[in-house]
Amino acid sequence: MRLPAHCVTSQLKICFVCHEYPPATHGGIGAFAQVLGRALVRAGHHVRVIGMGTAASEEEDEGVCVYRLPTDSGRYGWIRNRWRLFQRIAAWSARGEIDLIEVPDWEGWAACWPSLRVPVVVRAHGSISYFASEQGLPVGRRAFWIERASLRRADSWCAVSRYAAERTRELFTLRNPPDRVLYNCVEHMVSREEFPRSRQTVVFVGTLAARKGIAQLIEAWPMVARVCPAAELHIIGKDGRAEGGGSMRAALIARLPKEAKVHFHGHLTRAETLRFFQRARVAVFPSYAEAFALAPLEAMACQCPTIYSQRGSGPELIEDGKNGLLIDPACPEQIAAAIIRLLADDELAQRLGQEGKRTVVDRFALAIAVEQNEAFYRDVIANFER
Repeated sequence: MRLPAHCVTSQLKICFVCHEYPPATHGGIGAFAQVLGRALVRAGHHVRVIGMGTAASEEEDEGVCVYRLPTDSGRYGWIRNRWRLFQRIAAWSARGEIDLIEVPDWEGWAACWPSLRVPVVVRAHGSISYFASEQGLPVGRRAFWIERASLRRADSWCAVSRYAAERTRELFTLRNPPDRVLYNCVEHMVSREEFPRSRQTVVFVGTLAARKGIAQLIEAWPMVARVCPAAELHIIGKDGRAEGGGSMRAALIARLPKEAKVHFHGHLTRAETLRFFQRARVAVFPSYAEAFALAPLEAMACQCPTIYSQRGSGPELIEDGKNGLLIDPACPEQIAAAIIRLLADDELAQRLGQEGKRTVVDRFALAIAVEQNEAFYRDVIANFER
């Protein structure tokens, strides 16, 4: 039996599972849920978000209802947490309070869910197993099993890039391709002319993790400093674990010469991060593995000339030399050369900044994403059989 017609033609009631919804410390999934969730509310839909937190709480964020459940620790805490979250969602489903549930592929939270009265969508942002595989690291057996089970349980799945779709399907041996590729989007378009740019400021945004290429960027920086001694590197993002344990930030600082003009800012709000993009001469993201990162999109939306990785989904966003520069993240010399090139060439920096913003406006604007996601949700609901 199909869902009632009113679910297909009227207001949508969407539930996102997200454990890092701002203002919690978040990465791309949290930023995605907030940006799309707020926009769907403005479009007349009802959106709620549920995830695990430090304590039980309910709040509202520009019309998005946010529910945080207390996290249990201990040996079997991860099982209790998943069961508690499912029970809340199942109750909402039974009462008709939601039409659709969206779950990220990360950690496989829909694994082993019983049947519900509404469809479950899994969006491939990039799972634990995906990123391990992309870096050539061992894939944990439990994480792999849970994430595969979640994708196989889904009534529909989508991906944030063609590359993520192909690699996810191959990695988990999924029978069907995704029902849609839905690229991430950006919320704000900022005119470059509104903000004076520093000619010597370079910014990196991302978790201080090996897959983000931060170690290679730090290795490249002395090469940049020798040619452009006034250049400053600003690093924004939460700390991660260094190889062998310990703080990645501490490990990176230990590798820098004392005279290096490198500033670590830690995690910043999106508004604070955008201000850096608005004023920086160059944004650089030498990632080894991404599904479809938000930070390069936001930099390009701010008309900041952007250097990105030629691996993964990078070429789906940037055409080298046209709207940005692509580099091999494993080559610090390439990273340094690209930064120096943009610091030295005003005309190139201006052209790439303008073309980068045009790319975002034409292909990745929020209004486009809302229309595409709404159409996808309606198709999933219309095709779902209870």
